[in-house]
Amino acid sequence: MDGEGVRQALLVAPSYDHAEYLGAESLGIRSVAATLLDEGARVTVVDECPAEPPAEVLRMAGQSSLIGIGALFTRQIPDALALARTFRSVSPDAHITIGGQGSYSLWPRMLEECEALNSACLNEAEETVSELWRHVIAGESPASVRGMYLRLGGELLFTGPRAPTEDLDALPLPFRGGREIAYADSHVTLCTSRGCAAHCSFCQSGNYANRHPGAPRWRYRSAEHVVDEIEHLQQAYGARMFSIVDDDFLGGDGRGIQRAQDFARLVRTRGLDIRFAIECRISELEAALLTTLRDVGLRHVLIGVEAANDADLRLYAKRTTPQQAAEAIALLRKSDIEYSVGFIMFQPLSDLGGIRTNLDFLLANNVGSYRRVVNRLEVYPGSPLIGYFRRKQVHFREESYRMYYDFQDPRVALLYEAFVKLLKPFEELESTAARAIFRLRAEEGPAELHALRRLTEVTENITRALLATAYRCLQVAESGGVPADDKRIVAYAAGRVDELRNVLSP
Repeated sequence: MDGEGVRQALLVAPSYDHAEYLGAESLGIRSVAATLLDEGARVTVVDECPAEPPAEVLRMAGQSSLIGIGALFTRQIPDALALARTFRSVSPDAHITIGGQGSYSLWPRMLEECEALNSACLNEAEETVSELWRHVIAGESPASVRGMYLRLGGELLFTGPRAPTEDLDALPLPFRGGREIAYADSHVTLCTSRGCAAHCSFCQSGNYANRHPGAPRWRYRSAEHVVDEIEHLQQAYGARMFSIVDDDFLGGDGRGIQRAQDFARLVRTRGLDIRFAIECRISELEAALLTTLRDVGLRHVLIGVEAANDADLRLYAKRTTPQQAAEAIALLRKSDIEYSVGFIMFQPLSDLGGIRTNLDFLLANNVGSYRRVVNRLEVYPGSPLIGYFRRKQVHFREESYRMYYDFQDPRVALLYEAFVKLLKPFEELESTAARAIFRLRAEEGPAELHALRRLTEVTENITRALLATAYRCLQVAESGGVPADDKRIVAYAAGRVDELRNVLSP
């Protein structure tokens, strides 16, 4: 650090793997940043920081008393640890801590593997980091700060659990500094609730990372608090399009429905002209509520279908049925709301029969995308699914905090390879159409609505062509062939892609 009494904090999120995830601002560390600002700290936030940070970030690290690294995804951990080591080289006296949903259950391991780290924050970190900050700038041991694993005297100390914040309205709004250029397209993300009432076995957030004894499984900000933030973001940044990134905007019970209705009423009363997207469970969708929300700007809903065959639905603990999923999709179409579906086509024990059932569902409802159709179950270190699969003789290889596995059925392995190879060109078409729809949604005048209808039809044709290609691959795999090498499928896919690309061209 440059001298005594420096009161600066640096919060960093490692870069995302864009082959798997879309990049976004790091709302978790930005919420922590807001609490530090309330403590009087000077705070800098860096989203998507590369493992070899630029000189300006290193300069800020050298001036910081506290450096926090947030890993939303487990696969970010190797880069997060690399950043910790680099920051330690330029800031030998700073307290460096790590946290985030992706680090769940891995806290001691990260500290053991990376001596540059002083601590790891468990679960939600706003109150923990605020208290940690006070100890750091006072030069005191943070051993009394609950909610951490701490390196102390050569040993690792668990400081005890910290209850999550139940009154989310009491937290300051996330710090948005440095995002002005990113907000130039009027699109902003925000979080209005935490947790999920579901028990999906594959999910870090709902199944185990957001479980706190004695606390509600779903905690939420009031409708008024959320609309206040939207109004602020409109005034400060000109934001009109909002992606609400809650795991479940509707919460799983009557509280969430009432809050959504209150939200719509406030948006209407204040005359806010916005467009927004949400995520929720298929069992929560109601026609009247969708109509109410669409009237005040709801334009997209992400629903988690995940599978259509019984074996996978039981494995994922979805507690929903394909019929419910089909009804939810039909309801969204009838409500004139765009949607996307979460889907996990492959898992270690997949068989061709289960994949056929999955594809039959997608074809019947004309839903799916490249990323969904090739999606294979990701099993996280610490996940309860690991024990189940090991009992089924699935062998995992761990590398850089990622769990790798082979499919037990070699025909499924061949089918997966074919999907990745032959369906990949459709992703470019999907992205082109999605970007165009995003631009048109910003205005929604008569000309834009006409163009939207045309693009929606093109998007549906892209989905049909992708699924038809996938089905051809499945048929070849079922007959014992190698679908990736089937010249008829290769020619069919290439022809459809060229045809649809021409339709999308200006």
